[in-house]
Amino acid sequence: MTVISILSDLVEEPRRFLEGGDAPGTGKAGLAGFLFGALGLFAFLRLFSAVPPGLYSFLNVLIAVLGINFALAAAMHLFLGMTGCAGSAPRLFSMLGVTELLWCALIPLGFLARLELLSPVAAFVLCLAGLLSARTLLVRRLYSVSLNKAALAVGLPYAAVLAGAFTLLLYALVCLVWLFA
Repeated sequence: MTVISILSDLVEEPRRFLEGGDAPGTGKAGLAGFLFGALGLFAFLRLFSAVPPGLYSFLNVLIAVLGINFALAAAMHLFLGMTGCAGSAPRLFSMLGVTELLWCALIPLGFLARLELLSPVAAFVLCLAGLLSARTLLVRRLYSVSLNKAALAVGLPYAAVLAGAFTLLLYALVCLVWLFA
């Protein structure tokens, strides 16, 4: 099966595709999704000069996307495994790659933001919301869990990162007050 046929099967009949066994080529579709999603994210960041141009910068974005999604897949699978849900971590990682294709929507939204018809933050948040909802529905189908448990599995890693960032910010603020007081 080619990457295009796997993606078309996923779009046309998602229930049958996700509940079926491991289809050959699913890993290729996931890696292609990671590649094109990172390309869309890189193009969006390049539109606003947030990253330097070049292959090295794109490879850094791709490695960051792969690393973050690997950690997210591990955390989601761990949480769902601890709650007694059966599923496949490699299949979850590949399907997270397929959902990464939604970052490609940032390119036209970035052009709209460059024309000042849309805020860049609004474009990013819009794509992020679509990505999170797609991942929630994906986890719900892959692990046969309720929508609430799937939303919790997807949201907990993001909440942990936000809590860590808030703690670091608070610590930095306390250090600055202590340093200059």
